[in-house]
Amino acid sequence: MKKKNLLIALTIVVSFTACKKNTASGGGVADSTTLDITTQAMISDNLNEDANTVFTSSVNSDSTGSLGARPAPYYNAIVTISPGVFPKTVTINFGTGTTSPDGIIRSGEIIAVLSDSFYKTGSYDTLTFNNYTVNGYHKEGTIVWTNLSQGGTLAWTRVDSGTVTAPGGLSYWHHYGTTSVLQTGGIGDNNLPDNVYSISWNSHTIVNSAGVTAISVVLPITPLEKKADCPYIDAGQLVISVGSNQMLINFGDGTCDDIASYSYNNGSFQNFTF
Repeated sequence: MKKKNLLIALTIVVSFTACKKNTASGGGVADSTTLDITTQAMISDNLNEDANTVFTSSVNSDSTGSLGARPAPYYNAIVTISPGVFPKTVTINFGTGTTSPDGIIRSGEIIAVLSDSFYKTGSYDTLTFNNYTVNGYHKEGTIVWTNLSQGGTLAWTRVDSGTVTAPGGLSYWHHYGTTSVLQTGGIGDNNLPDNVYSISWNSHTIVNSAGVTAISVVLPITPLEKKADCPYIDAGQLVISVGSNQMLINFGDGTCDDIASYSYNNGSFQNFTF
């Protein structure tokens, strides 16, 4: 089973709406507040992972310090890279809207400033967003990568912080947290599509426009998995807590599909698709 890419918003809301009720606890059926902020948390996570996949897939960067635009970016964006030595600025421009082969519509720009090669230990990269939207969700804020690689282990920390505004502008929420990223596949070559990343964090915080707070934690024995050539997080589990209520999300076994499941307050698992 697996989870959606970044549009989980629309379909997850539709899939869960039939299960809403106004109770605050118990059973396997989510109350509306927990459901809404869980949806927002998952949208934030997916928007972050999507932006990071776009970034890492739109440039070639290796330990020698070389950096160049990919000849045919998968995401149908225009990629420009500042000339000269590092630091370099990479601009990924989707214009007023482009549709990638997986059907996702992006507009605006992702702007990344690289202190050095993405794969060089100690380097750091800062992503910002200029009028950037994904399927109508407006993303603001920063994502800062720091390379902590040692020997043959490729590892980074990310600090994710920003605000997401839903289509139509009727709701928004803030999100922030630190993420650990370990590359587990595609090591030792410049074939970016075969890269696989293991993603975990101790806790991320979501605060919605009504002031409700949720905390999401990736379970340590089942970190999230993101393949560069898959538009979805395809494995792993996380728990999203809203007060005493908890939603356990299971993203599957590594199969690249749009199926996931959730369990509310330790109830039975229920499948949903995106």
